[in-house]
Amino acid sequence: MKAKYNEQYSRKNNIKILDKQENREETEDSITKSVTSILKNHAGLDLLLTDIVAIYRIPTKRGHTRPVFVKLRNNSAKSSIMRKRAPMKNGGYKLVDDDTKRNQGLINRLHLHPDISIALYFNGSVYGQPVTDERIKFDTNYNVNNVIEEFRRYRGTGVS
Repeated sequence: MKAKYNEQYSRKNNIKILDKQENREETEDSITKSVTSILKNHAGLDLLLTDIVAIYRIPTKRGHTRPVFVKLRNNSAKSSIMRKRAPMKNGGYKLVDDDTKRNQGLINRLHLHPDISIALYFNGSVYGQPVTDERIKFDTNYNVNNVIEEFRRYRGTGVS
């Protein structure tokens, strides 16, 4: 559990930008300039170069555009960018959190679950919202049905 938490915590300030076209002559500087320009034009954000710790392309499936990985200096820089996901998506760029494969799988399972209307990742944790209830925090090691049942039982009696 601690290793999983530490892995996710180390990714807390990271984002991935999908659908940004590649250029054969790309360098770290050109990617940085391009990303800051895109954020300014599509989201109205002035990202400082000091906010970026690292930026590069990451591998993906053959035939797909490699995502741009951005490691940011702090969580406030990441939050300001992630709040502008909708304008970025309208501009043709999708922003996603850098979460672990386990959390991605959990979110996919929650999206497929009939009792869950919303599944999301926030600040290192995965949450799901049943149709009429509050958000529930989920962990990859737990059975989704059992967590929902226990949450409803707790809300009804106040005892877990």
